[in-house]
Amino acid sequence: MHKEGNPLYETPTEIAITAKDSLVHVGSLDSFDITKGGIKAGKLLLSYFENGDKKQLHKAIEIYEKIIPDENFGGEYTALEWICKLLLTPEQERKELLKQPLVNSFYKVLSNNDFADLKQYIQLKYHIVEVDKNDIETKKKLRFLEDFILFNNPDRERWEKTRENMEKFNIQKGERIADVGSGPGYFSFKFADIVGDEGKVYAIETNPMHLDFLRRHIADNDVKNVDVVVSQFEGIGLDKDVRVDTVFICSLYHNVYAAFTDFEREQFVGSIRNALVDGGKLIIVDNDLVDSENLPYHGPYISKALLTSQLYYYGFRLIDDYQFTPQRYVLIYEKTDIPTDTEVIPNSIDDPCNIHVNSAGSLIRYRIIGTSTAGYTIRGKACGRVMYEGFEKNDPALIQKAHDMFEELWPQERIGDDYTAFMWFCEYYLADDATKEKMLSDHRDRMYFDFFGGNDYERLKKYLYIKFYLEHEEDEDANIETSFEYDGKDFKIGTLNEWNEYFVFNNPNRYLWEKTDRMLELFDIKEGDTIADLGCGGGYFTYEFSKLVGDKGKVYATEINKDAMKYLDALKDQYHVKNINTVVTKMDDCKLKENSCDKVFMCSMYHAVYITDIEFVKDRFIASIQKGLKEGGKLIIVDNDVTDRDIPAYYGPGIMPELIISQLSFYGFKLVKKEQLIPQRFVLVFELEEKVKVGESKNGFKMRKDQQPR
Repeated sequence: MHKEGNPLYETPTEIAITAKDSLVHVGSLDSFDITKGGIKAGKLLLSYFENGDKKQLHKAIEIYEKIIPDENFGGEYTALEWICKLLLTPEQERKELLKQPLVNSFYKVLSNNDFADLKQYIQLKYHIVEVDKNDIETKKKLRFLEDFILFNNPDRERWEKTRENMEKFNIQKGERIADVGSGPGYFSFKFADIVGDEGKVYAIETNPMHLDFLRRHIADNDVKNVDVVVSQFEGIGLDKDVRVDTVFICSLYHNVYAAFTDFEREQFVGSIRNALVDGGKLIIVDNDLVDSENLPYHGPYISKALLTSQLYYYGFRLIDDYQFTPQRYVLIYEKTDIPTDTEVIPNSIDDPCNIHVNSAGSLIRYRIIGTSTAGYTIRGKACGRVMYEGFEKNDPALIQKAHDMFEELWPQERIGDDYTAFMWFCEYYLADDATKEKMLSDHRDRMYFDFFGGNDYERLKKYLYIKFYLEHEEDEDANIETSFEYDGKDFKIGTLNEWNEYFVFNNPNRYLWEKTDRMLELFDIKEGDTIADLGCGGGYFTYEFSKLVGDKGKVYATEINKDAMKYLDALKDQYHVKNINTVVTKMDDCKLKENSCDKVFMCSMYHAVYITDIEFVKDRFIASIQKGLKEGGKLIIVDNDVTDRDIPAYYGPGIMPELIISQLSFYGFKLVKKEQLIPQRFVLVFELEEKVKVGESKNGFKMRKDQQPR
């Protein structure tokens, strides 16, 4: 590649945003990438397994030949077509093909027990059979099969240009290589063939199912130069005295960037630096953000500039990059000294399309928060245990102690989590009757208390017990944040996650950390206004808006999951709130009537739109907001900032406000106000300058025909 004039090399800490596309995508929460053609071909393959009619295989191949160039790039189609072709191959030719160890292992896994796993994958992938949302084991199995089929696909070369890429890696005989996030070992075993008996490959993985496959393949094929290493989030898992020439990471760093905490990422990258010899190479293969006119990769991606800017601060200098397809790139870094004299350049909301990266922190953080894996610190757990014992024993002294412990702790960690809500319940318990009645004078707060505090605080105690994993004692460092996978033995995990959302977001003490009362003043909501609360959840802001707009106004409370609105529906019905309409929406449509709203509000939601929506889904969603706004209407976004290391972070997702401002500018939205009452949270108010048609942006970027609204 040409390095002269290339900002990746010359100015690695500056990012110019030139289009509406998000800089990083971690995988969709929707199923827009599942198409009619893919479903039809999958059903034909299932039909063959049921009746043995090879005509079904030929029909499936015909479909795959039509759709592979145009959709689902890098997805399962080429692997499933390969299986169809193998099943049609004469027996002798098939035997020759299956002499290749990795190909044979791929076929054995999927054909075992009359193709049971492959059948299950197709049924679940294309929603022919729906998996119970609480069936964690089946979800894990599906995830393994998805990765296995994508990564060990014998026809992977067809879309990835694997051979050309590997030639550029310049791996030499005798080298030692760490394949981090190896999955089922596609590259690990190819590296093993190159480095030979004198070299060594460490296949490093976290998923137990991939680890089992790796070990079986090594044993079945007597592979001598591959060691399997179990990795954890806090590092890649190699022994401290092990040194390698190359660390290889494929289709993983987008998660390291966007889903890891600062602590996890620093431990992870630090362990890479420790493992590499001086001058060693870090090779990253990941998926690129492609122009809308080109065929996008089917899954996650990350901008090369984001990745390179971060690694610069970790002491990795880009020495080469290349790209044989628009969807896939290779970046090669050399381990160097960590820079110590970097200049901090402030970012400006007046020029949000030129972003200066001033640290190794990520510009966006996406953590899926739910009780089953919500995490806790040991200090938080100590508070939770005291509170649980206090309510179990009906002991005011313990409850006062728990309150004081949470009061001291909440400004220091997990801002916006449930610590202040725990304080509220302690305060209620300790209050006199008159104060208790005052605390429940608001309808929303009374319903909140009745839900968690009813029947002698039954749900509150259960929530505490599971939230802080109180059945398990720990002897860990008090500064470590940890998590656990709740096994669902008491009740459904979906129920726990639902409780967590309601407990955190409808917290009557929310104003303590968020300054909610002052924030609401910034919105300039007037009596008689019509406002849409997108992603309303339990209705905390919806209820505030309903009081502000009065009887002549209206609030549209929208949610994708109607179950999330049941608390709001109950409040509305029980207390006869007439100016709230609840609306069930879609990922790509907020379901607002044309020119119906003075204001559209989104709280802790745009980060998800930015990082999880497929581009054309995001286009449609924002177009539906444009449609719903009246002329001169305002789009109000409240979201969580990515804080510096010396400032306690919001406990969940976060996004640099400039990413939102720059992206929305391409959709015709002009920023008119930015306020930040606390470091962890910001308010952005936009005015719609012009309504941009669905399918194109203000600057003329267009969607492909297959991405247009259906």
